[in-house]
Amino acid sequence: MDERRVYLPKDICKIMGIGRDKAYALFKSKGFPSTKIGSMYFVLPEQFEKWLNDYAGKEYKL
Repeated sequence: MDERRVYLPKDICKIMGIGRDKAYALFKSKGFPSTKIGSMYFVLPEQFEKWLNDYAGKEYKL
């Protein structure tokens, strides 16, 4: 994947191998470090990596 400044839900779909609905549920969940501006959701790559590392070996329920 090219170097992006932010990840959009479609990027997270590709990275995690999940569908669109799951990606949006993840972005809307309380523990996920996403930001919403208008109707657009995004997450900074560093925040996503930290979140992923924090939940390594654990279950994350949506």
